[in-house]
Amino acid sequence: MKVLFISAGDYKYGAPKSMLELMVTLRSLYNVEPVLLTKKHSPMNDRCDELGIENHSFWYRDIMAGSAYKNPLLNIMKHCVKYALYLYGAVTMHAVAGCGIRFEEIDLIHTNLNRNDIGCFISHKYQIPHILHLREHGKEDYQVRIYKPKISRYMNDNTNAFVAISASVKQAWIKKGLSADKIKVIYNGLADGGYTDHRIRNDHMTRIVMTGHIQPTKGQEQLIRALGQLDEDSLKRLHVDLWGEAYSDYKAHLLRLIKKYDLENIVDFCGYCDDVPHKLSEYDIGIVCSRAEGFGRVTVEYMLAGLAVIASDTGANPEIIRDGETGLLYSYGSEKHLAKQIKAYLDNPGLIAAHGRRAAETAREQYSITKCAENIYQLYEEVIHDR
Repeated sequence: MKVLFISAGDYKYGAPKSMLELMVTLRSLYNVEPVLLTKKHSPMNDRCDELGIENHSFWYRDIMAGSAYKNPLLNIMKHCVKYALYLYGAVTMHAVAGCGIRFEEIDLIHTNLNRNDIGCFISHKYQIPHILHLREHGKEDYQVRIYKPKISRYMNDNTNAFVAISASVKQAWIKKGLSADKIKVIYNGLADGGYTDHRIRNDHMTRIVMTGHIQPTKGQEQLIRALGQLDEDSLKRLHVDLWGEAYSDYKAHLLRLIKKYDLENIVDFCGYCDDVPHKLSEYDIGIVCSRAEGFGRVTVEYMLAGLAVIASDTGANPEIIRDGETGLLYSYGSEKHLAKQIKAYLDNPGLIAAHGRRAAETAREQYSITKCAENIYQLYEEVIHDR
């Protein structure tokens, strides 16, 4: 089976990483021959070269985009540019025939994210079955704006099956008009290699980590405001690291809050990390404050590393975290509740260890890349057979 995988986004983010792990596992376990198409040449193409995976680059448009800036004016400017590129892409997509892919050899197309429609176009043009991955809610998590009219009808007409990465994401897209009987929930899978056991220390310091893109929808502001509500004794017993690239206007806003709450010695911005599994062993608690996480790759990364997780009660978080067993949930938007959950762990180190152990066991059992690949391959066979 030869499958064309269509990427979206930079390789440093969760969706492309999930796709590459899936491609490699499908090739290893089920002899799927992957072919990768990226929007531009990236480290993912270089990695595919190393792995001997055929890959091509061809610019294609986005049919929707998130509103990631704190400043509304910057979001308006971004969407104006994106919409112009969307209109331009309606013409340029016809040139995909010359990108070097032998479409007559492709058995199936797998689009990795719902933000582009080049997979829909290729599927219609060459009559190739198409699967589209739904990896986000849309407006609920990233304040996504959709440029293409009648988007749900278009996606339904040009897609044989949708993969939702959580029940929460499935319900969000049903409300947008996608056919419920076409959507199958398949949780992401992560390779558990590279994760080391939570490191036990004797310095009586609790280390908290929050990884991922630093932008308003990820909720770093809630964490800082929650820290500002903790008593002085609690603050002396913890340190917080924020890992990830940051939008400059949002980072400036966070730095002002850190100064306001006198947290300069408590919170550090650490930049982008390309080896999260190894780095997580240095921490005790992982934080997820997202507005509505579609799945939560970082959540499962925390779990695999044996960290106790505190997560917002929105999106897929309640599907992944069993409150009081594998972590703690807090009411999204309530810095007071988040501060209470942080203090619950600070005052009970044994609870951190217990929840971390259960979290690691759950993650390895339910969110393995082999289990994900098995479910995806079964869907491939069903779609091709029905076709």
